[in-house]
Amino acid sequence: MQTISLKSNSPDMVIPLLINAIDREKRILLDTLRISSEKIKKLSESHGVDIDKLMRGEVEHTEANDMQLIELEGEIEISKHIEAELKELESVEICK
Repeated sequence: MQTISLKSNSPDMVIPLLINAIDREKRILLDTLRISSEKIKKLSESHGVDIDKLMRGEVEHTEANDMQLIELEGEIEISKHIEAELKELESVEICK
């Protein structure tokens, strides 16, 4: 883990602001992840698609389902990206 330094004329004021901003971003990401997960579940159920098989490339894309599968794959990738961002934010430690 690397250290990032910030300089401030009033660290006693800035540190709580940073903590609040990080906490707010975590809440936003968690909410976004919840929405994305619900969308993934809804899409996979409505199209009868096993997500693991889809991501391994084992689900055939046809002319009839191509756009729906692309949307589902995109939502899964978005979800993975959000999870990675959340993991990074959860590892942040603010030191005084």
